[in-house]
Amino acid sequence: MGKSKKRSRASAARLNPLAGRTAANRSLVKKLDPLLSQLSNGTPNEKAMALASISVICEDPTARSELLRQKLVHVVLSQLINDENTDIVVESFGLLRNLSLEEGYDVSTNLWRSGIWSNIVKGFQQLQQSLPKCEEAPLESRRSLFDYADNLLSLVVALANGSDAILAQVLKEDKLQTIFQVIHSFLQYGLDKLPLVLLNTILDLLYDFSSESFEFIEYVMQDQELAAFVQNLDQSSRGNELTKVLVQGISLQFADMDMSYEKADSIIHNVCSSVQHINWQELQVDVEPLNDQEMVNQEPNLVAQKIKDYTSKRSASLMKLQSIEIAVDLLTATTEMVASLYEETQKKLPESLSETLTKFIPPILTNLQPHLTSRILISWNNLLWLYITLGVNFFQLSDELSSNLWQFISSLPQDDQVDIQLGKWSVVWVLLKTIALQQDSNHWLTGFQLQNNVQFVQNVISVYNKWLESNNVELCEKLIGVLSTLASFQGQIEINRIVGQFILEQLVSERTPPLLLVDLTSSLFEIYADASFDYDEPVYVKDGFQSIITSKVVPHLRQTFKLVDRNKDALLKERCTECFNILDSFIHYKQNERE
Repeated sequence: MGKSKKRSRASAARLNPLAGRTAANRSLVKKLDPLLSQLSNGTPNEKAMALASISVICEDPTARSELLRQKLVHVVLSQLINDENTDIVVESFGLLRNLSLEEGYDVSTNLWRSGIWSNIVKGFQQLQQSLPKCEEAPLESRRSLFDYADNLLSLVVALANGSDAILAQVLKEDKLQTIFQVIHSFLQYGLDKLPLVLLNTILDLLYDFSSESFEFIEYVMQDQELAAFVQNLDQSSRGNELTKVLVQGISLQFADMDMSYEKADSIIHNVCSSVQHINWQELQVDVEPLNDQEMVNQEPNLVAQKIKDYTSKRSASLMKLQSIEIAVDLLTATTEMVASLYEETQKKLPESLSETLTKFIPPILTNLQPHLTSRILISWNNLLWLYITLGVNFFQLSDELSSNLWQFISSLPQDDQVDIQLGKWSVVWVLLKTIALQQDSNHWLTGFQLQNNVQFVQNVISVYNKWLESNNVELCEKLIGVLSTLASFQGQIEINRIVGQFILEQLVSERTPPLLLVDLTSSLFEIYADASFDYDEPVYVKDGFQSIITSKVVPHLRQTFKLVDRNKDALLKERCTECFNILDSFIHYKQNERE
């Protein structure tokens, strides 16, 4: 099944470098240069104003790219996060958090390699020293302290979301204990005294890391105070939409070893009821970035007010957007847990959960799929595989539902957005598997315009070749699944021939990695498992597949699989060995099958 990606707003590895400077870029540079100059050389007030303006301007991708090109991160790290002005320090960490979220891998890795963790630890120490005296401090000082805490903790989450290597570092025991000590300080201070934004950031950290690591869950459960906090979360009535979905998310992750059908059903309904009132259209308007041209040209006092109003409105909308994103992630995760629970116990689902899965969830996914496409595709993928596991016929739920989903899938562009392409082809694969289970599969193939559709198959092969060049093995696996399922339908001999020849070509290609060789070989076993299939004799026998496998495929696999290092990847080595042994049996079986 599939799991939703992290909430970083950019891919972990950019496919396109930043574009060269155009006339518009040069004009933008002229307008940004004074702000960057003030950031480095201005008075405290000028620095603060420039920092606030840049934080808003960075919401625009073009302006953000230009500011990053102008070494914005270096300026913030070298001059601002250690500034004598507390407000500048607080806002600087907020800006770094936003940049890490927006840019993902590149900025996160840059920050981590520049030693940002030591600055974060220093900030944590300042928080822990200041918190006991917080009650006596003026309101503005308390607000600044809580903003500082929010920016530091959310920066940790953003960094971990930007890079798997950073996540692994953050989840080491020493760093986790540092983070836990800060959370302890807030628990002792009193969570009811914290701003809701900071409470949500603490919950988000617990949810995010628990969704990534069983070890993190174990560390939390070994901490008596944190474990009690997590276990009693449901009893708290305080919070907004984000609080509610995060509480359900934490409940889901920490119940992983003690999941039940009833608990899964409850989580699904609680999550959806928390966000169902949010108006998506209003949300889209409120998160639009400010016009950076206006920001640069207006008077400072007008800019300050505009920033304040914009930030408040946008923060509320982003909170709601994040709530919906997490809600979809939780639907995806809960569906996967139900599948695991069913496979382990073979226990029949209660009627209420069956209705939730077949009547309640599909309309929600349909309504949201144009807006949160990559997330929704993963959720559809998990739900459709669960239907197959449970013996639920998706096509019998509603003709309109299946046709609308296929139309949506077909309308998606073939672009470089990896998450969307991965989700798209995952759903195509499981829909084809669902068609294969129908008594009249030709009816559904015709309805989806896939019956003997050579152009579609050639397009899938073209997409495979493209992503193989990019070394995206996961996406190539999905495409192999699509092709092998298409090739297995009766009455499509030419389709089978094209796919079969493609598989053989890939099995002798030097560019095919071992993992895909295993998948391709397994597809061969599945497609040509029986001489009674209508394509077996005209394709496998008459096109000489047996001879090609014996003379070319076997030597290539033997040599390639031999080079797989058991010490580096024991599981892959085991799969390669098993695959090669089955291939030997398959060859003998096909040799004697028609005798």
